[in-house]
Amino acid sequence: MRQFQIAKGLVINTNGQVYEYTDRSLGELYFQSPENGQRIIIKETDFFSSVEDGTIHVLNNQSSPKTLLTDGLEQTTTPLIVDIGDKYVKQLQWKLHYVHGIQKAGISRGCREKIKNEIPKLAAKINDASPPSPSAVQVWLLTYHRAIDPNLQLVSKNAYRKRVNQIDSDSELFLQDRIQLHYAQLTRPSIADAYRQYLRALKLENKSRLAEGRIELYQVSDRTFFNRIKQLPQKELLIARYGYEVARKQLKVSQGHLPADYPLDVVEIDHTLMNLYVVDDVSYLPLGRPWITAIKDRHTNVLLGFYISFHAGGLQSIFGAIKHSLRSHQYAFDKWPELENGWTAFGLGTIYCSDRGADFMSQQYWRALLDLGASYELCERRTPWLKGSIERFFLTLERTFFETLPGKTFNSLANRKDYDPRQHAVIRFSTLVFLMHKWAVDYHNVTPHSRKLATPIELWNEGVGFAPPPLPASTQSLDIILGERHQGVVRNEGIQYLGLHFADSGLQDLVDELGRGFTAEFIVNPENIGYIHLKHPRTGQYQRVNCTRPDYSHGLTLFQHKYLRHEAKIHSKNNHSIEQLFDVRSVIEDKIKEDIALKDSAHKKQLGRIAAINSNAVLDKQTRSTSAVFANVQRSKKLIDDGNSSASPSPFTNVPHYQWE
Repeated sequence: MRQFQIAKGLVINTNGQVYEYTDRSLGELYFQSPENGQRIIIKETDFFSSVEDGTIHVLNNQSSPKTLLTDGLEQTTTPLIVDIGDKYVKQLQWKLHYVHGIQKAGISRGCREKIKNEIPKLAAKINDASPPSPSAVQVWLLTYHRAIDPNLQLVSKNAYRKRVNQIDSDSELFLQDRIQLHYAQLTRPSIADAYRQYLRALKLENKSRLAEGRIELYQVSDRTFFNRIKQLPQKELLIARYGYEVARKQLKVSQGHLPADYPLDVVEIDHTLMNLYVVDDVSYLPLGRPWITAIKDRHTNVLLGFYISFHAGGLQSIFGAIKHSLRSHQYAFDKWPELENGWTAFGLGTIYCSDRGADFMSQQYWRALLDLGASYELCERRTPWLKGSIERFFLTLERTFFETLPGKTFNSLANRKDYDPRQHAVIRFSTLVFLMHKWAVDYHNVTPHSRKLATPIELWNEGVGFAPPPLPASTQSLDIILGERHQGVVRNEGIQYLGLHFADSGLQDLVDELGRGFTAEFIVNPENIGYIHLKHPRTGQYQRVNCTRPDYSHGLTLFQHKYLRHEAKIHSKNNHSIEQLFDVRSVIEDKIKEDIALKDSAHKKQLGRIAAINSNAVLDKQTRSTSAVFANVQRSKKLIDDGNSSASPSPFTNVPHYQWE
């Protein structure tokens, strides 16, 4: 092990700069750069701690009156004596016996006759029948005195010598190719068979080489063939012979999940299909099994937020759950006084841990988290143990929440037997959202953890005392961050997106400043396409721009608008005007009402999505139902302008510009 002393000749590297020790005073060490003469002062206590944590590197160096030679900034791995064989360790101990013996006798390395007379005495102590010559001992003494690591320098160089392949590069390349062709295959041939194939191919290759006057390739033995296989990267070999999953499981080293030291340090997010049938709030038509996206704190195990809808995961569900986890849960207590225990757990996580689903791999999801000031961690595929907290949460939800509810379903048809969950489904969607809050507040968050012996909400309240949760400063910025980002050209009709036009007096002011025809980024809120947020091309500020047809778009979700355009495309190949979309919307509403009256639930799988039924809408006191699938659209006829007594024509569309009251 290399040693150093705080004395002349000590050279360090810190922050990429090299400094040489000069002197010390009152617990302070003084260093000077040999390049530019810059001096630094380091407290002695800080110096040793920095050496231990690697902030300061002690360099190998050789000083001369004119120059300072170091081993550079790259720190090479120092060989260890514990890694060498017993043969070389005994040889080192033999050399050190004579070196230390000469030193104890007080003989300097230049006194050859004295060394010669001392060697027999030292040899007698260890019964050495073949003592070294005086010249050899003198060389050892010189090496020992000049070396930075004296013991290491006396080790024979053969101790670290590596075996080198004895065959030429062409033969080695041919051998490696044969291993890949005849052994690294999913048919999993044996080594013996692969070696026989190698010999046949080598014989043909050498025959061809002889005919062309080239040098023959070297033939390796079966033992060498086996050793070459052992030297291959085992993961790649297992993938080639057994597939990726087998290789991953065999070579997996459990490293544990990312630790969490305080609340919101790491939060876990995931989706699951709820094993529960629910019915519509108004029509009582069975809607099927909803999906839940939940966010849970790893340190405290407290539930931060959730989102229930009929979207099978996706960014809308992710962002809906994030919004719920960032908002205070007090409005739930205002809506439902039956909730007893407080729910103070909400806020922005530092790291969001998830699996590698397509939605969690989305660039929009990653950018949204980074914009919020958070980061993300992706688990390996098929490794649920790396996000065990949220997986256990879903299991607890299954065993304690769904267990006795009417409408509960099962994972397999065999387990259902004669039980039909659709016939027993009596839980309305809004009731499900309430019961989910009730379960989270009065059961999950107040049930003591088996190992931590404290409830999640107690751990949360204790942790936020020294680590307050970060919260978003404005709801508008949250809509911008979690919205869909697009680009458009500002023309006479404003900005066009999916057949809708967005223009108002604010956009007119922007056109007066920049002129028309410029390209700008804008954000679409998937929950309400009645407006967009336009980014100023110069300042980067966002401003809200309303749709020119609020009677159609205000409150309409992006999914509903795309669904209407799809239905309109089926019935007509012409351009889809807003009036045509209105007609299609009326047709869809009438058709769904007929299906409900006839108890025809053929379209029930999509009805929940078309009606935009989700838990956040329930919390916002919006009654959404399949009996009025577009009830979320604001249909008020009372319109006012921006303060004028009469509506003024829009400079973009010649349609009066209105603002909703």
